[in-house]
Amino acid sequence: MANKTRWIKSRIRSVNETKKITRAMYLISASKVKRLRDRLDSTRPYFEKVNEFMKDLILHGIKTPHILFEGSYKEGKKKIGVIVISGDKGLCGGYNANVLKSTISLYENLAKEADVTFFPVGVVGRNFLVRHGYQVEEDFNYQTQSVSVKFARLISQKIVKKYYTGEVHEVYIIYTKLVSTIRQEVTVKKLLPLDKTEFGIEDDKSDEMIIYEPDPVSVLDIVIYEYIKGIIFGAMMDSYVSELAARMTAMDNATKSADEMIQKLILKLNRERQAVITQEISEIISGAAALK
Repeated sequence: MANKTRWIKSRIRSVNETKKITRAMYLISASKVKRLRDRLDSTRPYFEKVNEFMKDLILHGIKTPHILFEGSYKEGKKKIGVIVISGDKGLCGGYNANVLKSTISLYENLAKEADVTFFPVGVVGRNFLVRHGYQVEEDFNYQTQSVSVKFARLISQKIVKKYYTGEVHEVYIIYTKLVSTIRQEVTVKKLLPLDKTEFGIEDDKSDEMIIYEPDPVSVLDIVIYEYIKGIIFGAMMDSYVSELAARMTAMDNATKSADEMIQKLILKLNRERQAVITQEISEIISGAAALK
């Protein structure tokens, strides 16, 4: 009986220590979410402006077929690149599982007619893809928590160059979009070739009042890097904030579960104590009765 009481006390101490850790992780994630959302909001106007410039350039300048719209595929088996943005750590609920589930689903659809190469951003996604034998770009190794405009620029340069040279004919990106702190959605977006309808352009209207120097195609070849960089940076930032929000929810639930577990253990401890006291009283009464 005494051994059982000691075990319950030890269990309560252990759960209390775990509760402190989950509570600390919740507070850390909450502070990072606020800081990163402010950072994302501060950079958003620039990339929105780049998007508007792309729309204006396409609408008023691009009149001839271009590889960015027509695609680089000519013959043979198509090659597709997929940028997968996952987390660097676990303990964030189903965040990583949802990303990888969407990744495998996309792969099964694309692999029927094309060779698929993954460009993973995030330790968890990279380890999963390598472990299960998927084709992964070897020199492509970035962490989600190191999200920055610099890394987004490097990624966009690699991807666009591979597209221009025909190493990949299509490029997709899989990331998690933050809807709210308790809801995140995995999003699959096609980066290349570009689709004019995504810019709200359905016809080839032109405006002779706008002139691009030296020519619209040359300007597009430069701006495309900024455009892709903006999408990748936004996706990386959205994914990282979503990971932190998912960890907040998971750690908050873990803390609540720890509280409930402690209450049950305390109740069980009290019952064991009461049983010990009742047994001691019974022994005393029995001993007193035996002396009469």
